[in-house]
Amino acid sequence: MKTNFLFPYRFKKVSGILFVISFVLLALLYIIGEFGTFEFKAKVFSIAGGSGLLGDEGDFYWLETSITDELLMLLVIPSGIIYAFSKEKFEDELLNTIRLNSLAWATIANYTIILFGYLFIYGIVFLNVLMFAMVSQLLIFIILFRYRMFRFYKTEGNEERY
Repeated sequence: MKTNFLFPYRFKKVSGILFVISFVLLALLYIIGEFGTFEFKAKVFSIAGGSGLLGDEGDFYWLETSITDELLMLLVIPSGIIYAFSKEKFEDELLNTIRLNSLAWATIANYTIILFGYLFIYGIVFLNVLMFAMVSQLLIFIILFRYRMFRFYKTEGNEERY
């Protein structure tokens, strides 16, 4: 089976390290609330925004704000996609089946989280659920795929010994 949609294997290690570091930093940012001295402030162009939900500042303006979470998301999402969808050292049909199955379950789990949020979480806190949902599918997929690969290689090793 051709796997043209997968990134080369050589990207896996670097993107995996970047993903883990940036995800941990992003999680710390949301758990602690602020980085304080590690906060990056910049003047950015805003299409819509402001303090209100509908953007009471108007459209298309410049504002100075912390871009720490945006920078971390710019690392988490691409590095997670590259890590999750990089080829393995040895690709075969079974591995593609495991990958597809893991992706399907990650999608189901992600939409379950979103539906749970719609049903039970209200107000501005719901935006945190949506921000978590942006990375949860990647995270769930990576965890499921790696776990299933671990189990596959573990059972494969046992069969070779006997």
